[in-house]
Amino acid sequence: MRSQRDLIYGFFNGGRRLLIVLDACNYRAFMEKIDLLGNFAYRLTGVLSSACCTSKWLEKTFTEPINAVYVTANPWVPLLLRDKGIMKKIHDVSSRFWDERLGTVRAEHVNMIALKYMMKGENVIVHYLQPHPPFISNTWLKGDDPPELAGRAIYEKAIRDGKARREFVKAYKDNLAYALKNARRLIQLALKLGYKVVLTSDHSELLGIYAPLKTFRWLLRKHPIKLLKAWLPYSIGLYRVVGHPCNWKGKELLEVPWVEVYA
Repeated sequence: MRSQRDLIYGFFNGGRRLLIVLDACNYRAFMEKIDLLGNFAYRLTGVLSSACCTSKWLEKTFTEPINAVYVTANPWVPLLLRDKGIMKKIHDVSSRFWDERLGTVRAEHVNMIALKYMMKGENVIVHYLQPHPPFISNTWLKGDDPPELAGRAIYEKAIRDGKARREFVKAYKDNLAYALKNARRLIQLALKLGYKVVLTSDHSELLGIYAPLKTFRWLLRKHPIKLLKAWLPYSIGLYRVVGHPCNWKGKELLEVPWVEVYA
């Protein structure tokens, strides 16, 4: 499987490039929803991400200067890259358009900012916060206050409760559909402006897997003192792994889509 990092740097070896990053996109779920991109011609392959979570992905992927404006809804981007001189510019959409009610940033606002740079002919990286929770769709699976911790609360509920886990998968796929519809609108405009377009993700998402041995290794780092107590509900299948732990061992979180879109 090819390195996503190498493909990203190769892709930006030229002008008028648009890279769209879906946050925490499960490859199989993406395959179910790919038709929502519309009637574009495209080539889809699976590629190997640099890391299992956004923070480590940013640090391991963007290690050399890249001629692009990074328009992001994910607050990790300005936090980790702003002072490194890697990007031509970083535009933090969350600083202005954070939705307090939802606990996230809507993709429409990301598109609005990205289009301003595209009209100038800039190379652009667009980083949505979806399909990562909190969810845009109408679902009972909500986070608790404060809004910035809503996603963490949703994951905890899905890990511990089967009903919440099933609702998580449904709402996650709805969130993915929402992101793809917004990506489609941006792609339409990009192609009209003469852009080459690629859609990918920073890392995948675990949607409730039962993997006792891998869970043991994961919890060994997370809860080394209370390891057996923490692992017991996972070992018998009462809890399932939902999310994208940074210290997860295995390729389940590393395979992500790489979609080259054509007019």
